[in-house]
Amino acid sequence: MTDIVERLTKWRDDVEDLRSEPESAALLMAEAALQISMLRIALSRLAEQDATLSVCDGSVTVTLDATLTDEEREAIEFKAAHCVTVADQMHQRCAVTLLALLERTK
Repeated sequence: MTDIVERLTKWRDDVEDLRSEPESAALLMAEAALQISMLRIALSRLAEQDATLSVCDGSVTVTLDATLTDEEREAIEFKAAHCVTVADQMHQRCAVTLLALLERTK
């Protein structure tokens, strides 16, 4: 079973497993928390029209659009500016690549 809802339901129904395998329970809870966090971000982006929602055979898929937030753009600009100041070829290529990414995602 890979579906988090099914796995949580199974664990809820078999409380003894939770007591006998606390590490597994902790990992399952961490995975559930991560998925909840990702769903919140996806729904927020969907509400802002930065994502597309589709439903197929009862499965819901949210696809985040390839747009960057202002904070992401600032971070990339900051790193590109730093790379420009370093005089080796790898950093120069990094700066060019980052600036091209910014240009492409305007």
